[in-house]
Amino acid sequence: MSTPIDDPGRSTPNVAEADVRAIVRLLAEVAVSQGDHPARKRQVMEGLSQLVQADGWLWTMTKVDFPTNTPISIGLLHGGLTDEQVTGWIEAGQSISPPSPDSVPLTDILRKGRHFTRTRQQVVSDKEWYESANVRRNRLERGIDHFLYSIYPLDEPGVISAIGMFRHTGREPFSLRESRIAHILLSEIDWLHRIEMPENKGDGVPQLTPRQRTVLIMLIEGRSTKEIAKLLHITEYTVKDHAKAIYKQFKVSSQIALISRFRRGNGGDMPARNAP
Repeated sequence: MSTPIDDPGRSTPNVAEADVRAIVRLLAEVAVSQGDHPARKRQVMEGLSQLVQADGWLWTMTKVDFPTNTPISIGLLHGGLTDEQVTGWIEAGQSISPPSPDSVPLTDILRKGRHFTRTRQQVVSDKEWYESANVRRNRLERGIDHFLYSIYPLDEPGVISAIGMFRHTGREPFSLRESRIAHILLSEIDWLHRIEMPENKGDGVPQLTPRQRTVLIMLIEGRSTKEIAKLLHITEYTVKDHAKAIYKQFKVSSQIALISRFRRGNGGDMPARNAP
């Protein structure tokens, strides 16, 4: 038995030679890929999903509001999950009544400031998980259950690259071996974790209401007012009202400008660094 990379003092199984070869092969394929950064991230996640037998995945750039233990996504890629499942994951993290039972323990580990990878059982007990109204409403009723989270701190406290792997309800939990595979692989792509972080690193997002934060993520994804209203079970008028508040917060006048701000660094409204 060997000590885990991210938490000395706890035991995890060794990774088999076949696992190591699969990790190296995937990293090599990504290194020579001609795709853009989002495409390379998808390549990593699709390959990792096969290695750990996940049904779906999410990769987010996230700012954690420590006072409320709330993770706030400021960039999102996903695969293998339905729109309803992605929406449930977003709403679970923003809900404060009741909060998701994994929010506080994950935030406590994040305060240590190092890369860590955890299975659901390592974060939340079965009793806490399955008795949570938040989990039942936003996860289980939408067909997803067990998770494997890998959290990679970036340049300042609370700003992270967060990866989540998920399994459908009825499937077995992720194993410690699978957790170690994910941790090793995701430790070796530091450059890919840091790509496309907004210039302001999400400053201003914590000032939004929980519902506005949810709408923000969906707007950045490029979803229409009609799609957002349907997924959140609210009126299009309400979505537009939230959008206006969000645009005002970030001093933009349209969804296109908002997406530009979050996906192109400074949104094109600041001088480029090292410009002549």
